Amino acid sequence: MSRKLERKLVVIGSSWQILSGLLTIFAYGSYIKSKGSSIHDTSFAQMKAMQSLFGSLYSFTVTFGMLFVILGIVNLYLVRSLKDDKVEVKRSIWFLVLGVASYFLMDFIGAVLFLSAGILALAKNKTISRLNLSSKPY
Repeated sequence: MSRKLERKLVVIGSSWQILSGLLTIFAYGSYIKSKGSSIHDTSFAQMKAMQSLFGSLYSFTVTFGMLFVILGIVNLYLVRSLKDDKVEVKRSIWFLVLGVASYFLMDFIGAVLFLSAGILALAKNKTISRLNLSSKPY
């Protein structure tokens, strides 16, 4: 049984993760960095505190974006090793877990894509296992 649809969904989801991670790092991270460096109308202590705060926000933003980029690359690797006519339980569960995590991280596009891929993969796993049982001689 072909897993073409799951592959397409995961590739689109992974591409979205990589794109949103890069946008988070470069667009949003740069915005935070520029806001942190444009503080001038305060005392020296307040300016240092605000720069430290914006520096921490920048570090968090870059880390968060890198997490998305790394997850996208890992998923592209996993989808390449997804086999047709073979029961793939661990990868199906991984896609479901990733979809739920994407939902909680407010990445609704990724959540829909990965949850759909995980549910389809689990459904095809059941069909593949039944076909394998019926094709074996007793």
